[in-house]
Amino acid sequence: MTLSFAYVQYCDADAAVDAYQTLDGKHFQGRLLHILPASAKKTYKIDEYELSKLPLKKQREIKRKQNASGSTFSWNSLYMNADAVMSSVAGRLGVSKSDLLDPTSSDAAVKQAHAETHVIQETKAYFASNGVNIDAFKQRERGNTAILVKNFSYGVTSAELRSLFDPYGKIIRLLMPPSGTIAIVEFAHPDEAQKAFKGMAYRRMGDSILFLEKAPKNLFDASAAPRTLAPETRGKDQGFSTADTFAADEPDDSVGTTTLFVKNLNFSTTNEKFLEVFRPLDGFITGRIKTKPDPKRPGQTLSMGFAFADFKTKGQAQAALAAMNGYKLDQHELLVRASHKGKDAAEERRREDNAKKVAARRTKIIIKNLPFQATKKDIRSLFGAYGQLRSVRVPQKFDHSARGFGFADFVSAREAENAMDALKNTHLLGRRLVLEFVNEEAVDPEEELARLEKKVGEQMDRVKLQQLTSGAGRKKFTVGGQEEE
Repeated sequence: MTLSFAYVQYCDADAAVDAYQTLDGKHFQGRLLHILPASAKKTYKIDEYELSKLPLKKQREIKRKQNASGSTFSWNSLYMNADAVMSSVAGRLGVSKSDLLDPTSSDAAVKQAHAETHVIQETKAYFASNGVNIDAFKQRERGNTAILVKNFSYGVTSAELRSLFDPYGKIIRLLMPPSGTIAIVEFAHPDEAQKAFKGMAYRRMGDSILFLEKAPKNLFDASAAPRTLAPETRGKDQGFSTADTFAADEPDDSVGTTTLFVKNLNFSTTNEKFLEVFRPLDGFITGRIKTKPDPKRPGQTLSMGFAFADFKTKGQAQAALAAMNGYKLDQHELLVRASHKGKDAAEERRREDNAKKVAARRTKIIIKNLPFQATKKDIRSLFGAYGQLRSVRVPQKFDHSARGFGFADFVSAREAENAMDALKNTHLLGRRLVLEFVNEEAVDPEEELARLEKKVGEQMDRVKLQQLTSGAGRKKFTVGGQEEE
């Protein structure tokens, strides 16, 4: 059954008016055409004035939703069928799943987390060796030709998956790691991938149901390499830092490089806005605003006020310098100069050494989204496999129930880094662990909770003391006596 209406969009508004006036009321295949002007898609965004008239609770709810939709999030594309993970590991060891997990043991969940961690690490290594950009999984933007196939049972072969997806179009590549728990299918054309996604999503295959997810954009290094990067810069880090700020102050009439240094940027200018301004220039390849970690917001970055722009040829870079020097962007006049990579190398090495020294002090990891059933023993068993632990803490509430987070403090920073890299995509008792290094300058959540509990206890003692002394006559009482009972 097909719908009895359609949309037609013209590039020119006059052409749309002519089509409307000519074809409205005409006969087409036995039907009378009735043409109406389409309206723009309705949006339900609320402005600041309308938001201010709502109740405070509703305002906070709307702002939380807006912040959640605008912020970057980490989507765990490597999540795998737990049964398939255990079947894969058990099959390699030549034992049954029951022998591997040992149902009589109290740490079966930890063993399952270790197995998932091992399979994820192996999967990443396999994908990296086959041209997959692992860092692309951290991006939010999705591509339109590659599909992640997940949640299928252990034992499914790549040939079986190919036979399922072949009817939808030409498959460029199909990657399945040795563990056989996840696969990537890339089509030649976006429309073929779209048809496959709609046709195969939630399709039953064996004992499981297929979960499909659009793969991130620029997933394969091979497809990203042919872009218009200059041969001397392809696949290499430019290694720029603040040393260019001083080099840019020196007059330089000729441009001997294809990279321009842009300073005096507004700190609120985003990288997207910077690219939007420089992209129309002839020969522009790519640009980036240098950032640094935000000490007040872990995981976020701050602009350093300068950026770099790469061009195909030196002549095009010279023309861009003449055009953009003094250009006003976000109320700031840009100062554009040629980049001096040679002078910057020593400064970049010093900056990296300082970063390593700071990282060397990061030994404590905070474990968020921790299952409430998890104990200190589970945390020690899971994290202790990657190094020697100095301490493990799982804060509790007044009723001795878990708060949903914990701490693992390692003896050395290298061991903490190993645990972070290995366990950042691991699930424990069905919940994905969210790991972050504890900032030494930040307030320790557990110490803050203890301080608040002590403050509340002191306030309760003062209230009891006031109630006892407010009546007529003298009364005998003992402060803190409830603690001795």
